[in-house]
Amino acid sequence: MKAHATLDNDIRFAERRHPVDFIEPAPTGKESIRRTCEVLSRTFGWVAEGDTVEQRGLRATVVLYCVRADLLGTSTLEEIGTRNGCPLTALDQLVADFCHTIGWQ
Repeated sequence: MKAHATLDNDIRFAERRHPVDFIEPAPTGKESIRRTCEVLSRTFGWVAEGDTVEQRGLRATVVLYCVRADLLGTSTLEEIGTRNGCPLTALDQLVADFCHTIGWQ
């Protein structure tokens, strides 16, 4: 059963901070580097799961939308889908999958 998006659990209404920031204080030193590398590794691995260059590009756009939407200008998820010929439901699934992959739920 799929959960319905609400203001509490929809990435479109979330703050653009990494979920680790909400769980505990930011680590320092080697622990900080280790955590950063882990999140980057998961992110790049998730993007690389796309079968084609186009799919990888769409996944990279989803990452930007989730993490740094300001880098996409004023693009909404709907506009991203329209430009890429991807239905909004498929993009919503990609957003959910990315958030699950990096532990941001």
